[in-house]
Amino acid sequence: MSGGVDSSVSAYLLAKKGYKTVGLTGWLFKGSNRCCDGGMIDAAKISEFIGIEHLSKDLRELFKNQIVDHFISSYGSGSTPIPCITCNNVIKWGSLMEYAFNELNCTHIATGHYAKLVNDNGYFKIVRPKDSKKDQTFMLWGLTQDVLSRTVFPLGDLTKDEVRDAARDGNLFLAEKEESQDICFVSEKEGTQGFLGKFLEQKEGFIIENKTGNVLGTHSGTHNYTIGQRKGMGIAYSEPLYVIDVDVEKNIVYAGTKEELEGCELIAKDVNWIYPIIARRHEVPTKQSRSNSKDTLGTASGFSTPRSDTIRVMAKIRYNSKTSPATISLLEDNKIKMVFDEPQSAITPGQACVFYDETDQILLGGGWIT
Repeated sequence: MSGGVDSSVSAYLLAKKGYKTVGLTGWLFKGSNRCCDGGMIDAAKISEFIGIEHLSKDLRELFKNQIVDHFISSYGSGSTPIPCITCNNVIKWGSLMEYAFNELNCTHIATGHYAKLVNDNGYFKIVRPKDSKKDQTFMLWGLTQDVLSRTVFPLGDLTKDEVRDAARDGNLFLAEKEESQDICFVSEKEGTQGFLGKFLEQKEGFIIENKTGNVLGTHSGTHNYTIGQRKGMGIAYSEPLYVIDVDVEKNIVYAGTKEELEGCELIAKDVNWIYPIIARRHEVPTKQSRSNSKDTLGTASGFSTPRSDTIRVMAKIRYNSKTSPATISLLEDNKIKMVFDEPQSAITPGQACVFYDETDQILLGGGWIT
């Protein structure tokens, strides 16, 4: 429980249905922000109000090492990370889940994510929720069949308005609580650049025009820039300029026009296949399997990745964008090549490439853009 309305209503609905429910909050980060300190207090208050036990687990060291430090090092190496996805895998469906099962003897965990879970003959499908505006399936591509078999999404068949109505009906004091849109360990006041500035060197370098190689200006550190960024360039030019690329080794930021941001191809690594909708027809051979002509490449999902020269999907490269038709080619080392039918803007290393089936309803998996 984060102390927000979604996780609180999830706990309330489960308790109302008679399930023995325990509220669990991870103590993640020391600081004055909504998610970690005030949120824990609200989660405890809500748990007491609805009559369930509330517990917290100190995960500050793990959170710092796996989430915060990775966030900082990613920007330092020229990538733009999504810490919430990593947090889902490492914290919520990692340490908190292990604690719930091993120490509390729980059988399932429930979260306030807007997603549906469907059991299809023993395989669990993540499908889009009722509220398309709140769809959070994009953030869940790293989950495996093992954890999904013990997961519940109580809000999958509700809209956000209906969730708030449920909170009002239950007299939950946070029914009108605003949503947190920011990274929980970065305060709204300092922002991402201010946070990174405490850890990464503000090293001045050149901003260079991508097409001509001309020097357009200077920057105060490559970590302050991400591909597709427009604001903060500080350069007078005949048309809007965007960050096209960041070269950390040369300490150069490349700038160009919006058209220069567009591309159709990407490589994604650490790919996770959630649902074997394609694996029933295909499997990808590994170096080992080619030598012994049997087993296929296993993934964290607990079944083989697909094998096919090409796989048609609907995919997207950022949370708030629409999916687009694309073709996946499977590579070795748990990588894929994706080619979109139409150009995509600002394909950014460190971001997630997430793909659905051709009906655009079933989440198949995802990976990290390289």
